[in-house]
Parts: sequence; C-alpha cells; structure tokens
Amino acid sequence: MYKAGTVAELESFEIEGKLPEGVYQEILNIVTMLDELYGEDRDINFDDGGYVFIAENEADLTYFDQNCVELESPTLEYIELVQSDKGAYLNAFFLANEYESGITLFVPLSIAPERLLKEIQISELSG
Repeated sequence: MYKAGTVAELESFEIEGKLPEGVYQEILNIVTMLDELYGEDRDINFDDGGYVFIAENEADLTYFDQNCVELESPTLEYIELVQSDKGAYLNAFFLANEYESGITLFVPLSIAPERLLKEIQISELSG
C-alpha cells in the first residue's frame, strides 16, 4: 500500500518501474496537479487537495475501506479503467472531507471490489 499526495511523497516510495508505466504516469499526473493547485507543503490528511492511495492486495483494500473512505460510499464520483501491459487497474475517485478533498484509489482489476467492478461496467455502458 502506498499513500501519496505530493510528487515528493510519490517519488520517495521509489515505485516507478514497480507499477505498470501507464498507471504510474496517471498517478504522477494526479499528484502533480495536486501540488500545483494546493501546494507541495500541505498536510495531505488535513489540508485541501487529497491524495492517491495505491492498493496492492486485499488487506490494503480493507485498510482503505476502514481508514480512508468506505468502498460503498456514495461519494464515488468517477471511475475509469487504466490498461497496461502488466494488467489493468481501476482508478476510482471519491470526494472526501466535505468535498474539499479527493481520494483517488488505484487497485489492480484482479482484486477490485465488486462494487467498483459494477460501477465500471455501468460507466462503460453509459459512455
């Protein structure tokens, strides 16, 4: 599991090359945007902006559900499939902290919760 709200935090994990390139680039784009909009020195847990959470296994999803945002939350705003040569990931965006922040969950499609799988199917059918 990784949690990063800034480019510096993301780079400190040294996960470039461990994640599929397209997934890493998508995450890097998000934290770069957060840095530009909300500042590089913010407290990602309390200040506006939010963060990216990368789940690698079922235990990470349980942690996310219990400590970040419930997977069944009605604040799920957006979900997309991120394809890569090493397997697909879901990118799910939840509003948090009274809508001043967002939490983006990246999870391999192979372990994605049923609720997110249903949402991606709905979004593909309507899109």
